[in-house]
Amino acid sequence: MPNRRVPTALKILRGNPGQRPLNLDEPQPEALEAACPDVLTDPVAVAEWARGIVPAIGIGQVTAADRTLAIAHCQLWATWVSQTAEANRQPHTVRIGRHRSQSPVRNMANKTLVLLAQVDEKLGFSPCSRGKIQVAGSGTIRASIDRQRDKFFSTTRG
Repeated sequence: MPNRRVPTALKILRGNPGQRPLNLDEPQPEALEAACPDVLTDPVAVAEWARGIVPAIGIGQVTAADRTLAIAHCQLWATWVSQTAEANRQPHTVRIGRHRSQSPVRNMANKTLVLLAQVDEKLGFSPCSRGKIQVAGSGTIRASIDRQRDKFFSTTRG
């Protein structure tokens, strides 16, 4: 598998593990507008924008350069939800001649889920990719540990 190029911002967020010189002249994309794009018309996709994309915009994980991937995430999510619902209304397998095969609707749902996982990996939404990113703020594990430590060692415990 060839090595993929990693954006400088991601190297910085990861703590520059390779300690190689950073490209400090790399263009920095602007923040993505949190308002749901007009191209998302499916109510499930619109709800996914609010649930998944807006918080990622808030911490700087998704930028204007990621707009297409963010829209794709929402549309793939809505498609997968509808395909899964349809697949659940049908038998898991179908008879084709003398053989049984997986339902075509379930097959499509599985393929959509693979595409969704690929987009999510690029956006840093998967557990593996998220573990490589560092952000500052109240939504991090470090902040959660600090809050718990402060609460435990507080002199006003009751």
